[in-house]
This record gives sequence, structure tokens and C-alpha cells, in this order.
Amino acid sequence: MRNCAVILAAMCLLSLLSVPAALAQDDAVPELSYSYPHPPDAAGWDGQFQDPENAKLLDSHPAGNARYSVIWEPTTEERFIDVDLGQAIALDRVVLSSYKHYTGRDFQLDHIRLYLTEGGPEGPWTLAVEQSGYKLAEEKGTREYAFSMPERAVRYFRVGVQNDEPIHLAVSEIDVFTRAAPDTSYVVSIKFREVFHDPEGPAPQPTAAHEQAGYVLFAPHWMRKLFGNSVPLAGEVEAGLEASAAPGEYEPMTLAVYPLRTLGECTVTVGALRGPSGAAIPAESIEVRTVRLWPQIPGQKGSSYADQFIETPEALEAGGTIDVVAGKTREWWLTVQVPADAAPGRYAGAATFSPADGATSEVPISLEVLPVALREPEGYAFGMYWGPWRQAGMTEERVLAQLRDLRAHNMNSVALDADATMSRGEDGGYRFDLEPVTHALELLKQHGFTAPIPWGYSFPPLDTEFGSEEHLRQVQAFVEHARAHFAARDLPEVLWYPRDEPWSGERREQCKVLLQAIKQVPGARTYVTTRLDTAEEFDPWLDVRTHTLSLSGGFDPRVVRASAAASGDTYWWYTNACREYPDVMRFKGGCFFWKTGASGQFYWAYQYPSSNPTSDLDGIDWCAAYPEATGPIPTIEWEGLREGIDDFRYLHTLELEIADARQTGSAAARALADEAEALLGRVRAEVVDDLAVYDERGLNFHVDSIWEHEQYDRFRWQVAEQIAALQAAR
Repeated sequence: MRNCAVILAAMCLLSLLSVPAALAQDDAVPELSYSYPHPPDAAGWDGQFQDPENAKLLDSHPAGNARYSVIWEPTTEERFIDVDLGQAIALDRVVLSSYKHYTGRDFQLDHIRLYLTEGGPEGPWTLAVEQSGYKLAEEKGTREYAFSMPERAVRYFRVGVQNDEPIHLAVSEIDVFTRAAPDTSYVVSIKFREVFHDPEGPAPQPTAAHEQAGYVLFAPHWMRKLFGNSVPLAGEVEAGLEASAAPGEYEPMTLAVYPLRTLGECTVTVGALRGPSGAAIPAESIEVRTVRLWPQIPGQKGSSYADQFIETPEALEAGGTIDVVAGKTREWWLTVQVPADAAPGRYAGAATFSPADGATSEVPISLEVLPVALREPEGYAFGMYWGPWRQAGMTEERVLAQLRDLRAHNMNSVALDADATMSRGEDGGYRFDLEPVTHALELLKQHGFTAPIPWGYSFPPLDTEFGSEEHLRQVQAFVEHARAHFAARDLPEVLWYPRDEPWSGERREQCKVLLQAIKQVPGARTYVTTRLDTAEEFDPWLDVRTHTLSLSGGFDPRVVRASAAASGDTYWWYTNACREYPDVMRFKGGCFFWKTGASGQFYWAYQYPSSNPTSDLDGIDWCAAYPEATGPIPTIEWEGLREGIDDFRYLHTLELEIADARQTGSAAARALADEAEALLGRVRAEVVDDLAVYDERGLNFHVDSIWEHEQYDRFRWQVAEQIAALQAAR
């Protein structure tokens, strides 16, 4: 991967006929935006760009592999993008990227031209060099075209694109490389505009002590997203960090600083927590991470037409040190892993905040270890879409670190993305190579993944047409061989997953054909991501219906649950885990899952980065945990999902305790069971699982939490109290 830095260089989209809605503009009044470098330091230009208001724009990501484009309607006229670098810079080269889209037949790029000027932004422009691009018949994908630059410094340049026939034009990215740093790319973003978080209220009035210290410490709820311009809320300032957890549970807490001046490098450290009768939770069981702010696409983050970015909190980076500048709120994330044998009671300690420029402060920590034993939910599947071998440079050590992280976040399954091949030998018989998928299943087994494993395998036809009798024989032969191979090694059950999201057209028909063929093999079970209509159409051959959580997909929990039950099918659901909304993830993974009555929840995706994982702007990074050589980097949404599944474990444990008390308990225990059942009824009534209600209230189910944060904690505490009472009454 190249070293890289990023700019949002100024540009003007000239003579633009049509682009995605957010970029539409009047041709006669072209939209202008500008970026400028920091003032040169003693070493000269430092390559960092910012807007006129002196705010840093983007984080680092490498050039190329762009997914988002400025698109022009079919034309034979030349279209231009003008770039203003803010000052004259000696460039080594300029590289233009064009993403030839999935609808590749609609895109062509015959001519790419670089123009230079001795004047200002209005020209006059002189053609410097021209290259040929690609034709519509070529395969989809990103194309890059490099232009060497003159030795003189350049502030302005123009890129022109043109077709010889009226076909769509698309430009995705422009990168500049300086002579001073020819291996570092500065990316010209040609589509995105920055948006900003609205502060929650006015800045707090600092006390004299705050003024002297230069900062205000506060303890926000861990589900509250803190942006750079977030401010402390009432009750958060000078508050201690408080949490409760069962033995063996992970529990988060957060500490933040509102700096009144630049503090330099600030570090948060935590010592051991001391509990009853000399018990302790060692400092090694408390992980301190920093919450990174970086550019992400806001909202649902699934549209190829997204045109905005916002500097948002997401990644939880290792270590407790952040460089804190005046006026920019920063946050630390503390995760306590309560020892499985921790004695119940209150544990106390402190977090120490140490700024480079200022006095050290201590913030008290209080953790209540609950007198409850959570029971493992048997017969339930919790999984992420997972295929680490798709990433370049993946090592076995990193794979193992991912598996440990998945298990630590309550996962007992994955939707597996691993290779296998089928070929024909010289004797005409079939040959099978199952080594990659076998290795993956062995690792999953070793790490305690006990639920069935959906495996996405497409069953490509071998020397025949798709759906032919020969192809169907190949499908059955492959399934028979693989099932025997996996069984001989006592590997987890594989669910056959022939097509993803087969909503319509060829994919839907192919999925139906493959399901029918797979089910000819005795004992083989199938899995498909479904809408209600596809689930019912595939019913004779589908064993595990995994419903998309969307109204358009027909998700009504009562309807899909009843439909699956009537057919004797397993009912799971799936959704996205890569959006920076920890409260929404907690709700989905916990109370929502519990009320929907599903027995499995799956998420796209654990770690599928695009070109560079640090920015959505070169293609969305589908990462609940981001890649790093030393191990996965968790996110606020990943931690929220773990807390949600913990909520489900509390609810499920209480249900089991109620059942046990009614079956074998005393009269007092049965009375407690009635009280606990009443609590579950109140919780159930508060959980909105009808997605239409969100639309009616103007909420986005995937973005907006329907509950205040305190409601999650209140219900969990009440459920824990009932568990403790029932377990004590055994």
C-alpha cells in the first residue's frame, strides 16, 4: 500500500450536463470549492490541505480503486474538471481514475486530456498530453491513467474527457504526486462534500478550576456519539465512570475531554479495581482505547450515490494517548472484562487523565459485579459474514486474532467466504479441492464456533451449461463429497448457500435450480438470504430462511415467523453491522432480536475493506472491525452489538430461570417467576419490532434509536435483579 495523504482540492465541474442529484448544477453558474495547504513550514510545503476556515478535511487513503463517480449523460462533447491546488507545487505526475461501472455497457472513455496554463483559473489552457481510455465492451473495474508533469511548479490544471460517440462518461478520482514525495498521493475528491454534526447545545460555562486546568472532563454514556464539536451535557461533567456487569461479561465505559486550549498528547490510564473482601479486577482486564474521528458516509451508508462525508467517531484504536487541540472534543473507550470468578459486589478505582500541557486529574470508576450467572443461549446462531482470505497480505496470525475477537463478541457462527474447486481428472471423474474451506472450518471448530456455518459456494458448471442435467449431477456430487469429507473430520455443520440475495431475475432462477439440486442429497440443509416472497417460493428446498430486515423485503416478524413455522423451517434474520450507531446495534442484537422470535442473527460484515479502510470515499468499507497488522480494530458499532447480544443473554437467562422455577421451584420461587414474567411483558411491550412504525414516526430503523440510552440500562438492571432473585431462590 502506498503512503498517502489526502486533499479535497478545489475544482469546478465545467459544462456539466448531468451528474448524481447532489452534484447537479446550472451549467451557466458552475459550483466552485477551494482547498488550501497549511502555510509552509521551514521545510516548505507540507502537503496537508485544509479549507479556507482552517479545518482539516479528510483522512488518509490511497489513490485508485475508486467507487464513486461524477457521471455525465451520453455526449460527444468534451467535459472538464479544473483543479486548483491552492499554491504552485512541483508535481511528479497526475493520475486519473475512472470506475467502469457494473452497468459497464453504458460507460466509455475514449480520450483523456491534461491541460496546463501559465495564467490563472480562467486559463488560457494549453493541451499538454492526451491518452486513450477504455471502450464499453471492456470488463468493469477501475482504470488509472498517469500523466507526467512539467518540472515547473503548477497550481492549476485541467482534465478533459471525451467520447467519439454519445456514451456516458465517468471520472472517479484524481491523484497528484509531488516531486518531493513521489510515492505519496494526494487525492482530489470530486464527488463528496463535507457535512457537520449539529452540537447538542451551547458550550458549557467553565468554572475557574476548568479555566486553570485548560479542560473539562466528562463521562458521556458510551452509546452517545461524540463528534469533534460535541459538548458536555448536564450531569456528565465531573461525573464518575459507572457500570455493572455479570461475571465473565465485557462492559464499556467512556471518558471525554472538552479542551479549552491545546493540551498536546493526553493519556488515560487505569489501575486495578478493588472490590469486597480484598477481591480485585486487575488493570490488565481493563482495556483503554482512543476513539478515532474520521470521514465516513453518514446515514445508512449503503448507497453508491452518497455524496457527503462527516468526520465521525468510529474506530477504537489501541493505546490511551490522543493529541488534543483546543475546541475539539476527544474520547477514550474503556472496556472491562470481568473475570468469570469475580465475587459479586462493588469495585472501585480511578482513571487518570494526564495532559502534556496541564495538570493531571483522576476520575473515579465504580463497577458493580452482579450476583447473576448468565446462561448460554443454546440453539441460537450469532454470526458475521467473514472471509479474511479475500484481503491481500492476510496472515494466519491475523486470522486467529479475528476468530478470538469474534468469539469475544458473542459470535458462535459465521457466514463463511472460503474457496473450494471442482475439476475433472484424466479419467473423466470429478476431482475436489476442499483444502481452503476445510482449513477455515477446522479453525472455527478450534475456536468454539458451535452453530451451523452457512457457506457461500456458487457451484460453477464444469464444461457444461448452467442448469443442465450434467451440471445438476455436478452439484449433487460436490455436496455429497463435501458432506462426507466434513463429517469424517467432525467439522461444524455446513449450510449450503448457493446465491446471496436472490431477489429477482437470473440470480433468483439460478438459486431455485441450485436449491433443488442440493436437496437431492440426503441430510443436506440449505440457507439463503431472503425476502418474504423468495422464502415462500423456495420453501420446498430451503431449510434456513434468513430474512432481510427491511419493509421492502416484507419483514413483518409475526408473518415471517409464522410462515417459517408452518413450513418447519428455521427462521433467522440478517442486517448491516457497519454503520456507526452503537445504540441501534445494541437494540437490534438484543431486545429487538428477542421479540422477533428469530433463532439466528447475522451481519454484513466483519471485515471487507475497500481500497483503504480509513475512508469510505474510495469505496465503502464494510467493517465492523477494521484491519490492522497487530489485530482487528474494534468500532463503536461492534461494541454496541456485543452489548446487544448481552441484553439478549440476560433476557434469555431470565426466561430459563422462570421456566425452571415453575417446574421445580418452591411456592416463593413460582411467585418470583410471576413477577419476572410481568417484567418481561413490560419490556416486550416497549420493544418496537414493526418496521412500519419507524416510518410512521419519521425514523430510520437502521440509524435512529427508538429508545433513550437510559432505557436500555434500566431494563437490563431490572432483568438482572429478577435473575438474581430467582437464582438465589433455587
